Amino acid sequence: MCVACDWAPHFERFGLAVAKASGPSRRSVLRAGAAMGAAAAAGSLFRASEVLAQEASGPADFVFHNGPIHTVAGPTGVEAVAVTGKTIVHVGDKAGALKLAGPKTQVIDLNGRLLLPGFVEGHTHPFLGAFLTSGVDLQLATKKDALDAIATYAKEHPTGPIRGFGWRVDMFPPEGPTRADLDAVLPDRPGFFFAIDGHSLWANSKALEMAGVNRDTPDPIPRFSYFVRDQKGDPTGYVLEVNAVLSLVNAIEPISGAAMAELLEGWLPKAAAAGITTVFDAGVPPVGGDEGALIALYAESEKRGVLPFRVVASCSVKGPPIDTAVAVLKDVRSRVSTELVQVNVVKVIGDGSQGGYTAWLNAPYADKPDSTGGSPFTVEQWHQLIGAVDGAGYDVHVHACGERTAQVALDAFEKAIATNPPRDRRHAIAHLVYVEDADNARFGKLNVTAQFSANWSSADPDTLKNMRERLGEKRATNMYRTKTVLKEGGRVSFGTDWPAAGYFSTYKPLDSIEVGVTRQLVGQPDAPVLVPTDERLTVEEAIHANTLGAAYQLRLDDKIGSIAVGKLADLIVLDRDILKGDPHDIHKAKVELTLMNGKVRHQA
Repeated sequence: MCVACDWAPHFERFGLAVAKASGPSRRSVLRAGAAMGAAAAAGSLFRASEVLAQEASGPADFVFHNGPIHTVAGPTGVEAVAVTGKTIVHVGDKAGALKLAGPKTQVIDLNGRLLLPGFVEGHTHPFLGAFLTSGVDLQLATKKDALDAIATYAKEHPTGPIRGFGWRVDMFPPEGPTRADLDAVLPDRPGFFFAIDGHSLWANSKALEMAGVNRDTPDPIPRFSYFVRDQKGDPTGYVLEVNAVLSLVNAIEPISGAAMAELLEGWLPKAAAAGITTVFDAGVPPVGGDEGALIALYAESEKRGVLPFRVVASCSVKGPPIDTAVAVLKDVRSRVSTELVQVNVVKVIGDGSQGGYTAWLNAPYADKPDSTGGSPFTVEQWHQLIGAVDGAGYDVHVHACGERTAQVALDAFEKAIATNPPRDRRHAIAHLVYVEDADNARFGKLNVTAQFSANWSSADPDTLKNMRERLGEKRATNMYRTKTVLKEGGRVSFGTDWPAAGYFSTYKPLDSIEVGVTRQLVGQPDAPVLVPTDERLTVEEAIHANTLGAAYQLRLDDKIGSIAVGKLADLIVLDRDILKGDPHDIHKAKVELTLMNGKVRHQA
C-alpha cells in the first residue's frame, strides 16, 4: 500500500542547485506569543486579536465573514477572520474584523460557504504520485478492462515502452497477474504496470527480457522482494516490492531529474485546488543514493514561487545497514532547509502489504498458512534503529501494514522512551490495517500518532474479498480502528498516501475525510459499510485528523492546523458546509479559495 521505498535506481543522477540553509522567520511566532499573553492577562481571546492587529503593519489583507467558520480547536460562533501578511490577526466578531479593513483589503463575503484551516496531509508522496500515475490508467473493474485499456493506449502511443498504474489484486487469482496475458496485447514492446498499492508490478515477457530477468536471476530479498515464478522456476511477470520492481523498471525506462521536476510542478496546482497547504512527504526516491537531491526540487519550486504548500520531508531506511540513518538525515537537513521545506523525520519501511503477502503478521495468512510475511529488520535492529534516532532528538515515522510491525514498533518506541532522556516526542506509525486490541491502547500511552490512510477504509470489493481471504475473519472484521484509538486517548492523523491506495487512488483530503466518516466507497451511500461500523468518525473528527492532528504529528500545531490568532494564514473556502448535510456528498465540495502563508494559491 505505501510506496515510499527505495526507488533510487530508477532515477539518473542529475545536478541541481540545493537550496542554502536559511532559518524561517520567527516574527509571527513571537507576535502570536505576545498577543496571546496579552489575551491571557485581559481574559479575552478576542482581545488578543486586537493586540496583534495593532502590531501588524497596515490594515488587514483579507477579511472573511458571513459564513460558517470551523476553527477546529478554537471558539465556536466565530463571525469573522482577518489576515495581515502571513498571519491570522483576528478570530471573532464581524465588527472587530471590519475595523481592520483598509482600502485594499479583500473583504470576502462567504455567503454561507465554509472557512476551514488548510488541509495538512500527514502521509503522501507527491514525487512518486506524479511519476507513477503517468501512463495508462488501470483503475478499472476487471482484467479484461485493463488489457483493453493497455491495447488502446499502445495503439495511441505506437513507439517505446508502455507503462501504467492502478491495477488491483482482485482482478487476478492469489498467484497474481501473468506475462502471458500482457503478451497477448503487447507482444513486441516492453510493458510494465504498477499495482494500485504501489508495492508490485505486472510485466510482459519483453520487459523481463530487457531487464535480464529469468529463472537464474536471484531475488533481491528472498520472500520479501522477489520475482514470482511458475513451477518450472520461470518468472511469471508478477514482481513484488520495490527492490525487485526497480531492477526491472530501471533497465527499461529510467527518468531524468528534469522530467521528475516537470511532473511535480504539473501536479502542484492540483494540490492547491484540493486545499492542501502542508504535506509530509513520506519518502522520496533517492537520486544516485541521495534523497536530498530530490527534496531540493521542492526548494527550487519555492524559489520560483510555485510551491503552494509547506513540506516536511523524511529520509527513508528500507533495510540494513541501519547505523547511518541519523547521519543521512543530518546531512540532508544541512543542505535543504528553507521557510517552506524542512527535513525532520526518519521514515522506516517496516514491512510490505497484505496484497502481496509481505505485511508482517503475528499469525499466518489465512490463505497462505506457511507465511506471516516479513520485515527488512530483525527485532534487535528495530530497537537499535528507533533508539538511535530517538536518542538524537528526531522523530520516526513507521510504515506498518501488519499487526506484528505495529507491535514491534510500539515496543521499540517504549524502550526508547525509557532509555533516552525526556523530550517532546512526535513519533508516528502509518497505515495500521489491523492492530491487536492491546496495542491500540498503547498509542495514547506512548503519545505515538496513529496515522491512517482513511481512504483505504471502505468496504470495497478488494477489502471484502481479498483482504478477508488473506487475513481471516477476525482480522478482516477489525481493520482500520480509528475511533478506537481516539477513545483510548490516542492521536490520529490522516494522509491519503497518494498514489498508493486500497481501492482507488486519490490525493484529495475531502475524499479521505468522507471515507473516514462513512467507511464506504466515495459517493456510494448504498455501498457496504466496512465493519466495525462504530469505527466511523464524525465529520469534526475527520477534519481534525486532516488538519490539527496531522499538524501535531509534524510539529507544526503551534503554527497551522486550526484558525487561531497568531497562526499562519493557511485557509481554505469550500462551496458548502460539509459539517451539515449528507456525509456522502463531502467529496463533491469544491475548494473555491486556498491561502497558504496569506497568499492566494488557488482560486476557482
